[in-house]
Amino acid sequence: MSGWERFLPGEYYACRARYHLQRQHPYQAVKMLKEAAYWANKDAQHALGLAYVNGDIAGIAADRPLGIAWLALAAERKNSDFVRDYTTAVLGSSRSDVSQASKIYLKLRKTYGDSVAGDRATRRFVREVEPLDRSAAVGGNMVYIDGLTPLPQGAFSLSRKIHKEAERFFEGLQGTVTVGVLERVQAPSPALREQYKADLPEK
Repeated sequence: MSGWERFLPGEYYACRARYHLQRQHPYQAVKMLKEAAYWANKDAQHALGLAYVNGDIAGIAADRPLGIAWLALAAERKNSDFVRDYTTAVLGSSRSDVSQASKIYLKLRKTYGDSVAGDRATRRFVREVEPLDRSAAVGGNMVYIDGLTPLPQGAFSLSRKIHKEAERFFEGLQGTVTVGVLERVQAPSPALREQYKADLPEK
């Protein structure tokens, strides 16, 4: 849904890439994968790596050094499958290919590495979700987000849904802070409110 682009563009563009791959639009698919990679999507970086190493997307030429560089970026968060594919690609490559890949990796990392792309995606998420979280904290508010909610729905439940998706997306990302899933706070009882008032210092 287009509304996800606002909060997690890396997820949104990865979905658009799958859409184009299913319809055999290779150039559009690679473009969307790179856009998703720009927003720290490790699945997209992994897919680009395999595509260039194996040359298995029709119309996209194989480029082993470029593929290894993308696989190295995808393995940053130590996902076991991504680390395995990166290691396999390196072990099956010539010294020349690995040397070229190292140089390409250093260039790609300036834009697509977690220290840059992860920070970019995290700041985008925090900025966009903050108004929704404020609305959810009040309780009882209904919200509508174009392209995400077909009808108005509770701010609290929508905020929880978006935060859960963000926790999955940012899993393993180091050096950044994301706002955790909201928890509803019980309203204090009348007796507790009276006790609180009694404990306040006199003016």
